[in-house]
Amino acid sequence: MTSSTRFIVPIVEGPGDVAAVPELLRRVLSERLDRHDIGVLKPKMGKGKGGLIKRFENLIGYAELTEGCAGILVLLDADDDCPMELGIELASRARATAVEIPTVVVSAKREYESWFLASDENFQGDAEEYSGAKRWLNRRVAAGLTYKETKDQVRFSATMDMDAAFEASRSFRRLCNAVDELVQFVDTGVVKTTPTT
Repeated sequence: MTSSTRFIVPIVEGPGDVAAVPELLRRVLSERLDRHDIGVLKPKMGKGKGGLIKRFENLIGYAELTEGCAGILVLLDADDDCPMELGIELASRARATAVEIPTVVVSAKREYESWFLASDENFQGDAEEYSGAKRWLNRRVAAGLTYKETKDQVRFSATMDMDAAFEASRSFRRLCNAVDELVQFVDTGVVKTTPTT
């Protein structure tokens, strides 16, 4: 790693996200934004949604101190919370730490796996209102196996149809737009945290 290399450091909930989120972010950077000059480092992990929220300020600090960090992207499941309200609350807390690195917060409506459903032409319905994404994904893995976040989440992230997910999922559009925002902040040297009210 050279001093000129620029990286996004994700902050995520758990072990399944550690490999999956960088894979998805690299795809967004390369396939949607045609940006191959910004890398993604290993995420800082919050040990679940509750742990991420509880230790949020510390995780922001750890990410900011990571060598090569040019931007921070926080990603967590909204579950039953409003994704925008959760994002605004955490972005406000990030600003209160006086973070000196551009930071964006994204909440997946329901859960990360909802984006896989949104990308699958065989899924019927509103993926962001469906509360059984992992159960539905059990039918998409090999016969006799069950969906395991630590093994399957990265595979689905690598193969999902991002254009379909972008069309069908508002929170996935927020992810793509947030990555675009973050890259623009990095390019222009603007230190900003989103979303705002």
